[in-house]
Amino acid sequence: MRQKVGVKGLRKHFGGKDSRHTTMEHTRLACGKNIRYCLEQLQQAGLVGETKYQSEEGSSITMGKSLTKKGIMDMDRIAAQHLGKNKGKK
Repeated sequence: MRQKVGVKGLRKHFGGKDSRHTTMEHTRLACGKNIRYCLEQLQQAGLVGETKYQSEEGSSITMGKSLTKKGIMDMDRIAAQHLGKNKGKK
C-alpha cells in the first residue's frame, strides 16, 4: 500500500538475492517489463493511475503510480473479506 511508487521502486521491492555460488550474494532488481505490463493492465482496469505534481509555474511533473479511489475501495473490500474468513481460525 505504498502511496506513490514508480517502476524502479517496485523493481527494488520485488527484487531478490543473486547467488554466484563462490562469491558473495548481491541484491538484484526484478524484471521491469513484467511490472510495467501489470501496471498497464491495472491502469486499464481503473485501479491504478498516474500521480502528478502541479508546480507553481503551472507545469505538471509525473511522480509515479498510485491507487485510485476505485482501487482503494477494492483493496479495502478484499482485506475485509479476508479478515472475515480468518476471524474464527487461530
